[in-house]
Amino acid sequence: MSQAQQRYGVIGWPVAHSCSPLMQEAAFRAVGINATYELLPVAPENLAQAIPRLLAQGYKGWNVTVPHKEAMLSLLQYPDKEAALIGSVNTVLVKNQQLYGYSTDGYGLQAALWYNFNLPLAGSRVFFLGCGGAARAAACHFAMHQTAEIVLSNRTKTKALTLAADLARLAPDCKVRVLPLDDETGIAKTLPEMQLLLQCTSLGLRDKDPLPLNPDLVPHNLPVFDMIYAETAFQKLLKKQGKQAVPGWDMLIYQGCRSFEIWTGQTAPEMAMRQALQQSGKMKC
Repeated sequence: MSQAQQRYGVIGWPVAHSCSPLMQEAAFRAVGINATYELLPVAPENLAQAIPRLLAQGYKGWNVTVPHKEAMLSLLQYPDKEAALIGSVNTVLVKNQQLYGYSTDGYGLQAALWYNFNLPLAGSRVFFLGCGGAARAAACHFAMHQTAEIVLSNRTKTKALTLAADLARLAPDCKVRVLPLDDETGIAKTLPEMQLLLQCTSLGLRDKDPLPLNPDLVPHNLPVFDMIYAETAFQKLLKKQGKQAVPGWDMLIYQGCRSFEIWTGQTAPEMAMRQALQQSGKMKC
């Protein structure tokens, strides 16, 4: 008797651009699981009503992308510790019609940093450009994994101060400070003390966007990880100066690996997932 087909997907609005179906369906094929992974466009006002429908249709789990990561948390019966602390969720597992929620973004970033730079979180010093949802998930994960120092720089100082206060409560041993984004003197003095520059803003998604930071301020030996998947003008300028900058593809791959393992209980076939993205032509960097 053939295995009944399982259903998974990704919920977002919009969601047509997602590369997750390429990765996850390749993973299911690689390990011999009969499953589909579908795009699930859901408008924000329809999220709560969509969940019972997905359960009735037999979905075993789904990923969550913008703008639903925070709202989904309130619809779960069992959020894990990290998702609850961060205040957002990107992976849902259905078990006995109950919803279990996880945040795999921090894990994905941690694995990507090791893959690209051999950089462990414990004891490291990290400079954050931007303090939005992506930065919050990353900073909380870093603080929970013994990062020594986190420096936050954001256009809106109040948002950086709020995140800094949350991190101080979460991990009192992690040194946290805030630098205004327009304080180039302070940034130039601070960056040489760091082991990583993490670009968490959306600047670079559009060609007309300004640079998130003057690339001349970045030391030659400071690796830069940009959460944006595409190669941005900021990354190109850094590389032109002989500096190390990578886009966010590996974070996407590793967070997807962790989601797959949560759903299936099996080790994710990382190479199959990576090759699916590369062969699609979408992973251009």
